[in-house]
Amino acid sequence: MASREALMVVFWLIGSSFFLLGTSIRLADDQDHRNEEDLVSAACNRTFYVDICVSSIRSDPRSSTISDLRGLADVALNVTFVHGMETLDYIKHLNSNSPAASYRSRCLRDCAEVYADAVQSLQDTVHLLRIRDFEKVNTLVSAAMTDSDTCEDGFNEVLDDAEGVSPLTQRNQYFSKLCSNFLAITKLLF
Repeated sequence: MASREALMVVFWLIGSSFFLLGTSIRLADDQDHRNEEDLVSAACNRTFYVDICVSSIRSDPRSSTISDLRGLADVALNVTFVHGMETLDYIKHLNSNSPAASYRSRCLRDCAEVYADAVQSLQDTVHLLRIRDFEKVNTLVSAAMTDSDTCEDGFNEVLDDAEGVSPLTQRNQYFSKLCSNFLAITKLLF
């Protein structure tokens, strides 16, 4: 009888151990997931555009594997670069549907030129970020922000003309905010 009770205690201990082990593994997984979320949230809370920061970074599939600020900066830069490329393609599409001699077409050509510069600046930033040349990173990304402002300003010079309304306002503003968020994240690396 005593051996039967001892056997039941052993089975109970083994069962409890498996339960506790399984719970510990789930808690560890949950903690890892919270740490990942905390990194994105903590970094994005240091930006001017928190909601855009969180949503744009989480839109990148790599965001689920971010383990440090350096990885977060890479993702933020990639999201900004992709938006810049998409905007450049959109500008080219709009321009192909505009009369060549129109004010709108001239503005779109100018925007295509400055966005090509902005995208190139972001490409150059990849290497600079790797070698931790934050001064040049700041210079190039600030220049990219200025490029989107320059694009917008070209349309805003003739506000009372119907052609002077920018079809790129939202894209320009979003690009500028992505650049700002990226710069804020890289400042955390200093």
